[in-house]
Amino acid sequence: MRILLRAPLTALWVALLSAVPASAAPGSGAYALIVAHNGGLDRTQAPLRYADDDGARYYELLAPRVREAVLLSVLDEETQVLHPGLAAQTRPPTRAALKEALTRLNARMAEDRARGERPVLYFVFAGHGKRGAAGEGAVSLLDGAFTRTDLFQGVLAPSKAAFIHLIVDACDSYYFVHSRGALPVGPAHAEVVKGLLATRELDRYPQVGVVLSTSTEQESHEWSAIRSGVFSHLVRSALTGAADVNADGRVEYSELHAFVAAASQGTEDVRGKLASFVRPPALDRSAVLADLGTRTALGYLLVPPGMEGRLWVEDSRGIRVAEFHKERERSLVLALPPGRGYFVRTRGREAAFAFAKAGAVVDAGGLEWRETTLASRGAVQDSLRDKLFSVPFGSRFYRGYVASLELPPVAPDEGPDLSP
Repeated sequence: MRILLRAPLTALWVALLSAVPASAAPGSGAYALIVAHNGGLDRTQAPLRYADDDGARYYELLAPRVREAVLLSVLDEETQVLHPGLAAQTRPPTRAALKEALTRLNARMAEDRARGERPVLYFVFAGHGKRGAAGEGAVSLLDGAFTRTDLFQGVLAPSKAAFIHLIVDACDSYYFVHSRGALPVGPAHAEVVKGLLATRELDRYPQVGVVLSTSTEQESHEWSAIRSGVFSHLVRSALTGAADVNADGRVEYSELHAFVAAASQGTEDVRGKLASFVRPPALDRSAVLADLGTRTALGYLLVPPGMEGRLWVEDSRGIRVAEFHKERERSLVLALPPGRGYFVRTRGREAAFAFAKAGAVVDAGGLEWRETTLASRGAVQDSLRDKLFSVPFGSRFYRGYVASLELPPVAPDEGPDLSP
């Protein structure tokens, strides 16, 4: 039986988080461009409710970890109340604003590369997507469609990033990155079209990794209980640290992929069922999506061995910032912004905590827990509440899932044995 030794375990994580060299962390030379838009591509698509919320939360997740974060969105009134002051830092999600942001970030990354650094770009989109008659996917900006051709020619091809993490939460998002079949053209134009498509194939960009909400012609779903897209909620939870299966303080693509699969495994009969697509950069299939050891202004919540089951963390605004189903045997660390209060919750119990300063580590096992109740929100909300995160995520699930997809696994957990 493993005995929980809180002080040594906390000291272990403090040492781990302070020992990672800044040069090894993606945040040391990383940038983020986040585009979020509630509007649709045509009249058949009803406006989304929470794409702007997802954009704001991606911004809050990534901004402390990168040199510059840009948010292109129009925040509705409720979102502005939840994120005071953020609207003043945003620009509308238009083609001109997107081009200007890319130009500025590419200039900064070119300077980084001239100094011998390897900058990273997070390009995140949350909103409506649609596949056209010719098979080309597009997402919605305020002033019209942004197509797969626009993505490859305007974002990927000119990028100065050594690695690009492309995260898209939109209907038909698979076709925003991948082509499907041949375009309907006559024989005389076949070679011209073939050459054009060759410049848009993902294989030509081995530095690009993709995280997509759908791998088929499928809708993405929002969850009103947490004011978020379901897929974006899982991705942010993973990047906060919940997907770090080997407790090395880093989240790789295979860990995020397995985490999303475990979290959504119980939702086959729910409208929020996920069919995500995750592909690491061909240049480095073990590329790191998130590094908790980055020297940033974050606090750390340690969920130690001995604690198990479905838990989630909400901040003082009532925003659910991370959720997971933890195995009893492993430890887990979440990286969270300080400066506000938090609650770690499970069914019927909660504990409040806050970080005294940036870099502080709070041990969830030592918190004062109290009984609480959760309100029901209706049939669909109950189904998502009960079935998302119904499968524990840990090394057992991860090993089987990664082996089934022939993904490169992370290094085994070599943490110390805390048994007496």
